[in-house]
Amino acid sequence: MGLNHMEMMARSGCVALLCLPIFAFAQQPPAPAQLAPEARIHLDVVVTGQAGKPVSGLGMKDFRLLDNSQPARIASLQVFDAASGDPPLEVIVLLDALNPSSKHADEAQKALVEFLRQNGGHLAEPVSIYRLSDAGFYATPEPSTDGNALAALIAQKKGMRVITEHTDSFRPPAYLSFQNQMSRVHSSLNALGAIALIERPKPGRKILIWIGNGWPVEEISGDPFPQIVEFSTRLREARIALYRVTAWPPENRDFHYQNYLSGVKSPTQAGSRDLALEVLATETGGRVLDQDADLATQLADCIAGAGTYYAISFDPPRTSVRDDYHDLHVQMAGLDLAARTFTGYYDEPDYYDQPHVAADHRTVEQLEQLLTSAHSAGDGELARRLEGIELTERMSSPRLASWKDRLPGPKSWAALVVLADTSAFLPPPAAEIPVTPAPDKEARRQMLAQAIHYLSETIPRLPNLFAMRTTAGYAEQLKREEPEATSSGGDRSLHLTSVIAGTVLYRNGDEAVDSEVLKGKKPKKEAGSLTTKGTFGPILTTVILDGAGVPGAITWSRWEQGVSGPEAVFRFAIPHGKSHFEVTHCCLTDGSNDFQDKSAYHGEITVDPTSGAILRLALESDLPPDATVVRSATMVEYGPQVIGGTSYICPVRSVSLSRGRRMILIREWGQNAEVPGPYETVLNDVSFEDYHIFRSQTRLITGSPPQQEQH
Repeated sequence: MGLNHMEMMARSGCVALLCLPIFAFAQQPPAPAQLAPEARIHLDVVVTGQAGKPVSGLGMKDFRLLDNSQPARIASLQVFDAASGDPPLEVIVLLDALNPSSKHADEAQKALVEFLRQNGGHLAEPVSIYRLSDAGFYATPEPSTDGNALAALIAQKKGMRVITEHTDSFRPPAYLSFQNQMSRVHSSLNALGAIALIERPKPGRKILIWIGNGWPVEEISGDPFPQIVEFSTRLREARIALYRVTAWPPENRDFHYQNYLSGVKSPTQAGSRDLALEVLATETGGRVLDQDADLATQLADCIAGAGTYYAISFDPPRTSVRDDYHDLHVQMAGLDLAARTFTGYYDEPDYYDQPHVAADHRTVEQLEQLLTSAHSAGDGELARRLEGIELTERMSSPRLASWKDRLPGPKSWAALVVLADTSAFLPPPAAEIPVTPAPDKEARRQMLAQAIHYLSETIPRLPNLFAMRTTAGYAEQLKREEPEATSSGGDRSLHLTSVIAGTVLYRNGDEAVDSEVLKGKKPKKEAGSLTTKGTFGPILTTVILDGAGVPGAITWSRWEQGVSGPEAVFRFAIPHGKSHFEVTHCCLTDGSNDFQDKSAYHGEITVDPTSGAILRLALESDLPPDATVVRSATMVEYGPQVIGGTSYICPVRSVSLSRGRRMILIREWGQNAEVPGPYETVLNDVSFEDYHIFRSQTRLITGSPPQQEQH
């Protein structure tokens, strides 16, 4: 998948409409900062008794979680045992033929084949085999419970898929040079990281058994801290517990890995030994087996009971520090019970929505005073001043348009458009609200009845039409490589990312767009995308029909002063069970849609009290707290357009706004993967113009020359 993508769609059983009336809507206070659902920390916990065997049948009361020595609330607990098999445990075995001697590598392969052929080749759990050598990194095609087939692949060294291949052999015959040590370290860590990214989208717990002593730990080039953070995070997300098994004493490994298990809190504490195989195995809740038993027995010991575990989750605390290390400890109620899981995690500011709060709040009148007084300011200077402002009331489209030719340049105009668009869901200034008594109940009923009649009778008679639609896209311009570019820092203002024009064709109730990029302003790769569907019809019918089906869903709000006179504003609120408005937000780590549902929504509709024509619609979704999108809103304004000599009410402007957690493409360990990034706001400003009747022409040509006779 690509970057973060949001779709807002209105669907109903009615025919799609093109030129329509419209409604208006009031904005709720900004939603409080919330945790991204994929940022919730998930842990697989193995509980063992005094005999070292897994213990099942425990409940929430038996677990106590400590985060940095402070009690943390466990949000959920699931119990898994070997009998459930949903999702099944996956066993991953890495046969290391790179770091050991050739003799030891051959012994390891024989032991693995022996293990796979036990019990007639029937394996209790699906097994994947990876092979790391100086030639490259390979894997069996897919997990399998057929041990005989896997053993044949290992023995023949054929039929395995290529993960990476090395162009040059770097195994020296005797003593390892520094360069070859680095090659082994690099290849080994790349192999471990590649497995983490490959397995990350797959559900269920995995145990990764590394056969061998691992890679050299004395020499790792560069700063190891970023790798330490990445391995901790990606292995946890992939739900991998790492095991080390070996039958040989370590070579040049005279360190006690137990001295490196306290967690690395900062780059100044990071060293190459913190990335040792034994350290990573212990920190992931795996095990380091000794050489007392043969390899086949050790392999069986790792797998025995691995399918019995508990999956718990909790919400990390908010932090303003990148890679903020937290120690984890799971305590059990029974003194004879021990829990094994990840020993720590790195908290991030991006786990929570931390929207930018502008320091300068102004009314529309105060903003216009600033624009008037800043007439001598340069384009860039004025744009920067506008980016620090937030309006407290709605700036109307006519007031916005009045400034287009009065600003010094495109940057300040774009900044003013953003200000006006983000205010589109606020109430108008008090001066635009007439001091007029509210209509009585019967008058309100008549207005709504006229609006329904307008939708059901006038709109379906619209001719086939086409118009030019221009979409200006705005997004936050975060630079991912900068440490401060998180959801709690960096430039949070919206900047123009694309300008796209297209012909919108409405024909027989269907809508299509033929788009082309204007002025070379293509969407930037780092910008999120936003698509709104249904602007030309279903969105209006959806609101009216949904509201008609819910008693009290549409109520009187106020009068507003329009261009041609007073306009009636009604408030609506549609619950989830009655909604036909769909919001889709993409994507989770596996590329699937995180949220796709008919969302509850609320807003306002503005109606011409005389004709029933809908003049403005503003709608905001009431999204569930577990969605990665925290805001989804759209506003459409309608006005008279003369088409083919007849006046119709058609869309003239719309604003779509979303805020959600985007996905970022990373390239690590020879793999590409998408991981969650900061929350971002994406905005589309859309204008419609140049409406025309759509007509097709047919020419009938007669008098075609006679065909010559064929001989």
